[in-house]
Amino acid sequence: MLRLSRLINKRWLIVVATLVAVFGLSLGWPLPQPLFNQPLSRLLLDQNGQLLSARIATDQQWRFQSVSPLPEAYTTSLIQFEDKRFMSHPGVDPLAIIRAFYLNLKSGRIVSGGSTITMQLARMVEGNRARTWWQKLQELHLALRLEMQLSKQQILSLYAANAPMGGNTVGIEAAAWRYFGRRLTELSWAESALLAVLPNSPSAMHLARSREQLRHKRDFLLHKLWQKGVLSEQDYRLSLLEPIPDKPQPWPALAGHLLDRLSQEFPGQAVFHTEIDRRLTRKIEFILQQHSQRLGALGINNLALIVVDNATLQVKAYFGNTPFSQRPEFAPYVDIASQPRSSGSTLKPFLYASMLDSGDITPRMLIPDIPTAYGSYQPTNYDESYRGAVSARLALTASLNIPSVRMLDQYSYQAFYDQLKQMGFSHLFRTPDEYGLSLILGGAEVSLVDLTAAYANLSRQAQRAKPIVQLPVRYGEAVLPEAGHSPISQGAAWLTLDALSDVTRPGLHSMHRLFAGSAKVAWKTGTSYGLRDGWAIGTTRDITVGVWTGNANGEGRQLLTGTRAAAPILFDTLNIMPGLSWPQTPDAALKPIQVCRDNGYLPKFDCSRQSVLIPAGARFEKISPHHVQVTVDRKTGLRTSRECDQTGSVVSKTFFQLPPSQAFYYRIAHPGYTPLPGFNSACSPDRRMLGGNFEITYPAPGQVISVPRYLNGLQGEVVLRASTNRESARLFWHLDKHYLGETRTFHEFSVALDEGPHQLRLVDEQGVWQQVRFSVVR
Repeated sequence: MLRLSRLINKRWLIVVATLVAVFGLSLGWPLPQPLFNQPLSRLLLDQNGQLLSARIATDQQWRFQSVSPLPEAYTTSLIQFEDKRFMSHPGVDPLAIIRAFYLNLKSGRIVSGGSTITMQLARMVEGNRARTWWQKLQELHLALRLEMQLSKQQILSLYAANAPMGGNTVGIEAAAWRYFGRRLTELSWAESALLAVLPNSPSAMHLARSREQLRHKRDFLLHKLWQKGVLSEQDYRLSLLEPIPDKPQPWPALAGHLLDRLSQEFPGQAVFHTEIDRRLTRKIEFILQQHSQRLGALGINNLALIVVDNATLQVKAYFGNTPFSQRPEFAPYVDIASQPRSSGSTLKPFLYASMLDSGDITPRMLIPDIPTAYGSYQPTNYDESYRGAVSARLALTASLNIPSVRMLDQYSYQAFYDQLKQMGFSHLFRTPDEYGLSLILGGAEVSLVDLTAAYANLSRQAQRAKPIVQLPVRYGEAVLPEAGHSPISQGAAWLTLDALSDVTRPGLHSMHRLFAGSAKVAWKTGTSYGLRDGWAIGTTRDITVGVWTGNANGEGRQLLTGTRAAAPILFDTLNIMPGLSWPQTPDAALKPIQVCRDNGYLPKFDCSRQSVLIPAGARFEKISPHHVQVTVDRKTGLRTSRECDQTGSVVSKTFFQLPPSQAFYYRIAHPGYTPLPGFNSACSPDRRMLGGNFEITYPAPGQVISVPRYLNGLQGEVVLRASTNRESARLFWHLDKHYLGETRTFHEFSVALDEGPHQLRLVDEQGVWQQVRFSVVR
């Protein structure tokens, strides 16, 4: 019997030892990965880590990913309240369990659970299941495993991030914002103590319910901290005076459209760190609210605004859509700033810069501004007037459509399309031929984000001697390379910005030159066809601001123009930004050349000259086509020839002469413009010298004319036009070999035309003729 008893005891010892060994080994079993798999709220943080916007998690809980280390005030408060021996026990505190058993037995009910912070974390991991003995043992086992495999700091961080904080608020990060409107590191001792006791009674955080019970627990904890010397008496007394929150704080709602867009683009990311300036955003928000009311009264219900730091291309303020009202018809949740809209005139500066680089223009070179047609495409200026010819710089600053289309035709819309792609315009989804010449007048699709980035890059390029990489705007930390290729040189970029700084500002802003402290700004507006989009982009050395105004549904409004709707917002925003400066003149990137003062071409004969700046790498080789040298009689001032010179009074003289179609409009705005003098009647001119006396203005050679019908069903008529150098000139009109009649002074003929090809021939009184072929469609 003794031997049997010893054998049984030995076997039990082996079993117990085996169980102990297995239990010990089980503590090293890998923990579930991840420990918590609940969905997280989406957060957008500013440049200082402050919360800008938040979106609730998919399970309708406010559960934030930890972005800040736990402050000492919170960890000290939590350990003192929940688990005084946390730093020394292995996950289970026998003394606390014995104490809880005694208190429960004495009270006849459960008044204490004896759970450590680690055990509470284990219960959170297990999902707060039903409280059974088996479940309790599982939690004890998991608590030991947690202590075996994690540091104390990791356990505290996991507990703080997943503890219930009342209602649908989970974790201390969310609670700090929910109840105090501040991030975790900014909480006071009283606020930290409140969050430490809250998981013990999370239902107590209900506005008016149980708030006194919550205060009692907080104050009791503060008293313990004072007794242990953690708090001074002064800090303790002051902490007791801090009130308990009477209601949850509203979640911040800045740059919400950006948060939604980034959440779609990066679905696996919960926290987005940006360089947005919270204070600047608040100031701009007030400006936009005022302008939203102004525009809403005009039926313009949406606006968007972006501010970009030129040096880093970081977005400093983002308003994807500020609606007049939150009603669904105003699409308040649509991020219009990132959506494609018609570009209006906003791309003209990039064409101007490109043509400076290519040597196609100088800033003073004249561009025709006359009735123009390319087949059936007939661009018009916004004011529906013509100036005959304007300098390339004035065409840009006055945003004239006809000169811009003529410049694009000269430069090639295919080449310009490729450059726009290189500049980062990502919404151009059609082929260059589908856009054609309308590419420069709103035919292109651009977003406010891409457009603001392009102007910011233009400003950056104007400040750098080396080519830069054309980059999109950024919303967080990024290292920008300084080497690469930009389609626009430093000199062309600076000359373009310099031209745009001369654009007249709207309203009271036009008086900016009267104030010494007023910042110099390069800016451009744009208005889409049908008055559907109003743009205004402004840039300085440091900052670029982009503004869009319009209606989310695309409806046009009479006053919806860039100048009236968007520009006031632009300058009100720039006015709140102190210290704006202007890029220094890049002397090494520019070179002076001599041009004719009248037209900006290289000198011909003895035209009056002036110096203009062009990009250092450009080669401008166009000689003036508008200066002619003729012989005149010094006495009469009439044109003659040396063969007719019998008195020795004939001299050579240089005249500035535009083609008749341009001169007709040009001399209206330039009273000093004089045509060539007439011929001396005693000297017969060479007929070859008379070919430039008149010009057919409309239709253009090869033009396709669409003739509509009137409301009464009759076919509309076409007005044929011509221009002459002399007001007294007589023109004789022939259409398809049929004589129409004669005109003087005003050279126009209104005729009804059949469908098909036609030929128009004009002859003047000296027998010189010109003709064009065109066609008519119904």
